[in-house]
Amino acid sequence: RCSRCATAIFASNDDMAAATVAVAHRLHLDVPNDITVCGFDDTAMASTIWPELTTVRQPIRGMTAWAVSAAVRILKARRNGEPLEVEQKTLPYTLVRRDSDSAPTLARRASPKRSPDA
Repeated sequence: RCSRCATAIFASNDDMAAATVAVAHRLHLDVPNDITVCGFDDTAMASTIWPELTTVRQPIRGMTAWAVSAAVRILKARRNGEPLEVEQKTLPYTLVRRDSDSAPTLARRASPKRSPDA
């Protein structure tokens, strides 16, 4: 029994999540019944693989615009010898639920299916 096995993997983007699903399939793990997989960015990949990925949609244009604006402010402050102010920004996001997630069950947490090779 595996008392410390993962029940979910959050990949840093949808491409990595898709690769995680492929590896899970090779290990004879059923996504989402054996393990949940979630990505980020809601790319076209998320809705073209099987099972379709649950993902986090982020405002990438807004994130980029804010980052460039912050970089310009920092450069101007340094050039003028002004103190840098710490700035924090929270942008909205959306969880896009598709077919690659489910709640873990006690059986899933205790004894996930294993590949014969593992």
